[in-house]
This record gives sequence, C-alpha cells and structure tokens, in this order.
Amino acid sequence: MKLMLTSFGVGQEELREPDEEIRFNYEDRPSPFWRMPPVRLRDVNNRFMPEYAALLLCEKVVLDETSFALLQEGRHRVYAEVAKALTALHAEGFVELVDFNRILSDKQALLQRMLEHDLAALDQWISPLEQSLRLWHRFAEHAAKLISQERRYLDRNHIPPLVMMGRSPAGSGAAIIANLLLSDALEFSRKRRRSEHRDALRDRLRLYLSYVNANLVLSNELEVGFHDWTDFAPFYRQKFLSVGKEEVETEKHISAAQALFKVSFPEFAIADTPGLLRALQDKRVADLRQLVDDAVKGEVAFDEEFARHVLGDVLRIEKRVARYRHIVSYLTLPVNFLPWVGGLAQKVAEEAIGMVLERQLKRQYRWFYMLSDVAEGATGE
Repeated sequence: MKLMLTSFGVGQEELREPDEEIRFNYEDRPSPFWRMPPVRLRDVNNRFMPEYAALLLCEKVVLDETSFALLQEGRHRVYAEVAKALTALHAEGFVELVDFNRILSDKQALLQRMLEHDLAALDQWISPLEQSLRLWHRFAEHAAKLISQERRYLDRNHIPPLVMMGRSPAGSGAAIIANLLLSDALEFSRKRRRSEHRDALRDRLRLYLSYVNANLVLSNELEVGFHDWTDFAPFYRQKFLSVGKEEVETEKHISAAQALFKVSFPEFAIADTPGLLRALQDKRVADLRQLVDDAVKGEVAFDEEFARHVLGDVLRIEKRVARYRHIVSYLTLPVNFLPWVGGLAQKVAEEAIGMVLERQLKRQYRWFYMLSDVAEGATGE
C-alpha cells in the first residue's frame, strides 16, 4: 500500500501574506502542528508518536516536502520521535517527497468550486464539526501537558479562528468572541440565523473544509490513499456519504492493524523506529498486510479469541517442529559414518531438512513469527 501522510494546514496558504515564506520556527506559525503530519491521538506520554500501525502497512509513504523540511528544522520538540521515524524511513527509501503546494496551486479553481459547493449548505456540517471539536478537545487536554509553555497555541479547535491565523493570540478578545459566536451557532439553531453567528460558523468551516478538500484533491492526483488526524474523520465521512462510502478506505486497514496490536497482541506492538525498520525490511511483512486485508474483508476478527486460537496453533506447531527435528536427527544418522566428513555432513543434512520442514509448518503464521522476532530484537537491544 502506498499512503500519503497529510500536512496539517495545507490548502490554506491564502491565509499567508503573498511574500511570506514558510516559517522555520514553530513559534512563528499559527500552531506547533502547522504543516506537520498526523500523530497518534492517544497514549500521549512525553512526546507525540507516529502511527506505527499505519506505517507498517506501507510499501511507500508519500510526504509533503515542506513537512519533511520542517521536521528537520523548526519543529516542536515533542515531534522528535515523528521526525526520527520519517527521517529513517526516507534514508531507507520508504518515503517519497512531493511538493503539495505545487499540485494544489494548479487546482485552485477546482478547490474554490468544491468549497463553494460545501458552504452552500452549512447545516450539513454542524454534526461533523461538533464531533471533530470533541475529538480535538480530548487530545488537546493531554497535549497541553507536553507543550505547557506554549498553551496559547492550543485553542479548543484543531484549526483556530481566522483571527488566530493572523497571529492573534488564543486569549485575545477577537479570538474569544469568535469562539463564543461559534459555540452559540453550534448549540442553538435559531442563533445560526443571525448574521454574526452564521459568519463565525462559515469562517471556521471554510478553514476546515479548505484543508479537507485539499487532501482529497492531493489523494486523487497522486492516486494514493491518505492518513489524516482522527478529528477530521467526521468531515471525510460526510464527504463520502454522497458517493456511498462510509470512510476513507485506507483508514479501514489502519483501524484493523491498530486492533491487531491493541486487542489481540499488544506485546507485539511496534514501539520505536528500529522495530519499525526491522519489520518493514522483513519479507514476512507481506503476510501481515495480507492478514490485515482479510480483517478488512471481514474474514477474520482481531479479538481475544483470535489471539487464543493463534497461540494455540503456534504452540502445536512448535511441538511438531521439535518432534520432526528429533526424527530427522535419526534419519540422518547414517551420514555420520561417512569417512572424514561424517559428523559435519550429518549436521548439515539435519539442519537443511529441519529448516525445510520448519518453514512448511510455520508458513501459515509467518506474520506472527516476524512480529515475535521484531519484539525479541527490541528486547535484546
């Protein structure tokens, strides 16, 4: 699978001054997330983490050139693990850098038509925006602990008000008023009929939908699936509803992979960049991806029963391997009597036959043994 990681805020370049360059200091940007790829919205400890489950499914990751440059210079310190992972993947040839701005600049007319079409019926976006804000608020509560000295950037919205995009602080009077008007517009339908409330709602939706539409256009132009922040999922679901889809197709695979590691085999979850690279460079990762495909198709469910079934089968396989190796040692015993090379020849024959039999027995669970080997590698380091 080829997967595009989104670049937060892409598609909103019109909010910058015409001669303004991308700022290589997060303090000069609207938020520390600006033009950064998505991170995990859960299990936030002392830094943001890449979505290893998503990266594990990828034969190639498509990343914005600006995002990659900012990860090298000017990122917030809590993006250190994300920068480490993507830099290592790029060095190993797993990352393809693309200029998102160039593609979008050629599609401005289309993007404008998409936005006008979306904003013609504001009420359809009330529920997606409410869901999005709730998801972001939960994440922001945890993230605030990590970037406490920059709390001014953590508005209750992933995309802050227009006044904040113009570098006004989150606590400024204009930002507070914009948020209050938006809150009232979302809560009271009668207030949405008032021009000031409707304008506040339209302005915020314009920012969200400009970003969402940009990602849809990029995905279509590059002919790849994409992975975005979880709090934008409600917008994509609303978008895809009109074409008979429930969600972004690639997110189904990512969700399935997450379930495998969270529910069935948490002890095998990829937790760092070296482990991710070991898995991606192992040929057996193809078996893991096929297993995830089967789960998306509904042929397998990653639950505790699945884990018990797999562990039971693996235990039986290990017993059969041990028994067959014992038998093979007897079968190859006559080789030991060959002149000069008897002992060595027997050992070579025993290992060769044993390896063939072992590969055959373990074939069904190659993905399990790969994850086990990766986990053991992490333990041994």
